[in-house]
Amino acid sequence: MPDFVEFQHPRLVSTPPNGAEWLHEIKFDGYRLQVQVRGGAPKILTRNGHDWTAKFPELARDISGLPDCVLDGELCALDEDGYSNFSNLRASITPGKTGGLVLFTFDLLWRGGEDLRPFALAARKAALRDLLAEAATPRLRWVDHFDQGGPALLQSACRLRLEGVVSKRKDAPYRAGRGETWLKSKCRPGQEVVIGGWVQERLGRFKALLVGVYEHGELRYVGSVKTGFKGSADLLRQMESLRAERSPFARGDPPWQHVNWTRPELVANLDIAEWTTGGQLRQASFKGLREDKDPREVVRESG
Repeated sequence: MPDFVEFQHPRLVSTPPNGAEWLHEIKFDGYRLQVQVRGGAPKILTRNGHDWTAKFPELARDISGLPDCVLDGELCALDEDGYSNFSNLRASITPGKTGGLVLFTFDLLWRGGEDLRPFALAARKAALRDLLAEAATPRLRWVDHFDQGGPALLQSACRLRLEGVVSKRKDAPYRAGRGETWLKSKCRPGQEVVIGGWVQERLGRFKALLVGVYEHGELRYVGSVKTGFKGSADLLRQMESLRAERSPFARGDPPWQHVNWTRPELVANLDIAEWTTGGQLRQASFKGLREDKDPREVVRESG
């Protein structure tokens, strides 16, 4: 088993594919994690390979009973209706109230001393289901799937206020990066952005975040975020600790009045209405910070 397995990521498309060669899973709104077990010793890793085992002691305890393996999944906080909620996830991790979090597992990359990545997805998912049947813990859940009707499933997911659908080729091996065998379709447009500053009036009223994405290695300003900050009391404190003397934006035209600049180290998750033809965000709303993502990875997401 390697110390870390590079993740496979889905490519964004507008509509799920049709065809018997595809399976379709519900898309979750959480943190992508890799779980490893070696001789009963658990390890929980982020998408960048950072060790977060200490952040989730309850999950670590539960997975320690598994045989040697590497699992791929999404850590989520569920709301009262059972839906994954990113804001609730952030509110659980920050104060360390992680006992109620759930890891939805959808792939098995290693089992014992065997690398399962070259095998077909359908075989890996079946092996994962059998592995988790021995776990007997509600914190580890197998992600079921639908074998047909991708477009209809997306419509149903959107009516149920879910995130969307991830479609995967049944016969495909697991390959790091983005390709054509994993595709995601969203119910609502979303975008990750890098925070480069904030607007605060002289009387102290917080008004907006100033955010950007990377293009050709430079941070480009793409607009402001003015809503969604309820329950984000630590956001201003974190930005204050990263205060900078000048703008981090190399491109774009951010405002300059009542602006406080910050080093581009915080990644925010947003809901948006759309991208304008001028490359700006429209009706952006803050969902929470992403501690699991490197700011230099943040680019405009497009299908």
